[in-house]
Amino acid sequence: MGLWQRARAILSARRRDGDVDRLKDRLDATYREHLATLQQVRRGVADVSTSRKRVEVRLNQMRVQAEALDTQAEQAVARGDDEGARAALARKVSLERAVAGLEQQHATLRGEEERLQSSATDLEARIEDFRLRKDTLAARHTAAVARSELDDAGTGITSSLSGVNRQMDDAERHTRELEAKADALDELVAEGLVRRPGESVDEAERRRFDALLGDGLEGTGTMEAPKGDDDGPHAVPS
Repeated sequence: MGLWQRARAILSARRRDGDVDRLKDRLDATYREHLATLQQVRRGVADVSTSRKRVEVRLNQMRVQAEALDTQAEQAVARGDDEGARAALARKVSLERAVAGLEQQHATLRGEEERLQSSATDLEARIEDFRLRKDTLAARHTAAVARSELDDAGTGITSSLSGVNRQMDDAERHTRELEAKADALDELVAEGLVRRPGESVDEAERRRFDALLGDGLEGTGTMEAPKGDDDGPHAVPS
């Protein structure tokens, strides 16, 4: 990849990262808005539930009062107080009408409470699903960024190692050349063709002569002289 293409790829990646960051911010804001809505629904459920319980308390009180009026009417009849009995029964009838109205209100409140509770449960489930998707998306993006950075690092390392390996190969080749040169020089010095440090020309010539003489002796070996009457066998140089 050329320098220009790589620069364009980096800029494009940065723009995409900025878009993803803005998307994350929007998702977080939406999640907070959903939570606020859920809290409002829950407060609505609590308010309706409180009103329903108050109606239940009032209904219980009115039912107790209706029973008391019924007892008063029976006692008035027993005393022969027909007027008092009719008055007690009239209040009971009125109270029973109020009870019927409250029971209808209680039923309405209970239905509203159940509807709101169902809505809150459904909304909570949808918000939880949204949160899981949001967190999963964030985790996947983080993993993708880490993987991309790792791939870029691996590419850089490979490129760097490639250059280093070439340098090492050059160094090893140069080292072998120096070693070969040193070995050849040692052979020339050993053969007397090249003087040693501090060695005179005559000393180098004598050492060269000695080396040649030694090579000649090694090439011919030793010979056994013929046997005579007086002399024993002896080895002579060839």
